[in-house]
Amino acid sequence: MNETTPLNAESSSRASRREIISFDGIREALNSIGFLGSTAIAVNSLVGPAMLCLPDTYQRSGLIPTTFTILFICLLSALCCLHMSNTISKVENNNKFQLDIGYSEAFARFWGNKSYMYTQILFFFCITCLNVSSLVDTAQVIDTVFGHWIPRGSRAINLQWKNNNVNVRWIKWNYSECSAETMLVGECIPFKNTEGYLFTLGYAFTLIIFLPMALMDLKENAMVQIVGFLVLLITSIGFIILFLAQGINTDNVSLFGTEWRSLFGVILFNFALVIAIPAWLYEKKSHVDVPIVVHSSSAFAALLYIVIGILGAITMPNVSQNMLEGLMSGSFGSAMQLCASIFAFFIVGLGCPLFSILARMNLSGSFSIPVSNGLAVFLPFFTSWIFYQGDLVTNVLSWGGMVFTSLIAFILPLLLSLHSLETEDGGGSVNAYKPWFIVQKSSQNLALKVLLVVASLSILIAILGNTTLISSTLGV
Repeated sequence: MNETTPLNAESSSRASRREIISFDGIREALNSIGFLGSTAIAVNSLVGPAMLCLPDTYQRSGLIPTTFTILFICLLSALCCLHMSNTISKVENNNKFQLDIGYSEAFARFWGNKSYMYTQILFFFCITCLNVSSLVDTAQVIDTVFGHWIPRGSRAINLQWKNNNVNVRWIKWNYSECSAETMLVGECIPFKNTEGYLFTLGYAFTLIIFLPMALMDLKENAMVQIVGFLVLLITSIGFIILFLAQGINTDNVSLFGTEWRSLFGVILFNFALVIAIPAWLYEKKSHVDVPIVVHSSSAFAALLYIVIGILGAITMPNVSQNMLEGLMSGSFGSAMQLCASIFAFFIVGLGCPLFSILARMNLSGSFSIPVSNGLAVFLPFFTSWIFYQGDLVTNVLSWGGMVFTSLIAFILPLLLSLHSLETEDGGGSVNAYKPWFIVQKSSQNLALKVLLVVASLSILIAILGNTTLISSTLGV
């Protein structure tokens, strides 16, 4: 018979309390937005579907121009984020971000109600472009997995309009429809040659898995983003090892490349961190340093773009526009296929609920929760399947990135910061140039104007480059 002495009982009770406190502390840390949660949200906002185009960009535009453009846009994006943060801190009684000031609300406070309405529209279209592309990419990834691992492959409902009639049919797809050559160059894409609209089994799974996450708030979604960030670290290391194992072939890429027209457009689309900044500032813990999170997350994302982009370019001859299409075909081995599948599902897929949450938070100042959910969550989740075919998604990525993302992530934050500098006496609580200080108002004004000119020129180059590229493709 075992008897428990008072001393042993007290020790056991203390141990139990420590275990409970430890478990609660871990759970609270994962469900709150401290430094780890902040970094996860920032990096996951930066690493999205457009990142998959970088190996192809390196092969076309060369090592030096592409790397320089990534570093340049990374720094420009970080400065825009910090200026936006500092402007939000200038709102009365919000120096420590204790008020829920959304992206459009910040414009309303400094620039009036008209700017609120215009930025609501631009923000919604910007984030919807990101969300649509992520949803379609995730669905294609799941269909690709089904096509390889399930004996009968993936299935889809195909809608076609012919002779004023709607034809509905049930079709299937698997890797048996692809040749070894198309698999090697990444052209083995689910339902690629199917006409009409597709609602695939992969898209149905995307809805089931990610739609409930999109209805969470940002704090509830923090744990999901941390998991995604950890998966990103593991799969990135896996990519580096597997790429090196494939062997280095420097003939696949040159120093300066041969085509640079789409370079700025592709890179600009990657750096849309500003869309997450206002919501994160309100939800984060007070001790989290804004410049440290922004700079460290941006630098990490830029490093990841450069390493994965270069390694993908020098190890895969004639890489496709979407790197994962070639990797997931199995032509580079089952380990690479598994790593690519996990990366696409977690990294691209987890961006979908995050984009919906950010869009809903910005809309909540104008609409009720049901309406905000309808526009930010249900609308993209239930309509993006019509963009499943590749050409439509490419157009959404390129033009959405150049127009809406450029305005929301670069031009408007700098314009708002310049306006607040000229109309407000307070300096704000975020040093946009940390570790340096620009104290004089005239110097800050000059620095902002220089940044605005640089950002405008970058966007103009992106728009002109993409326009001439499309014109040459169409033979105009």
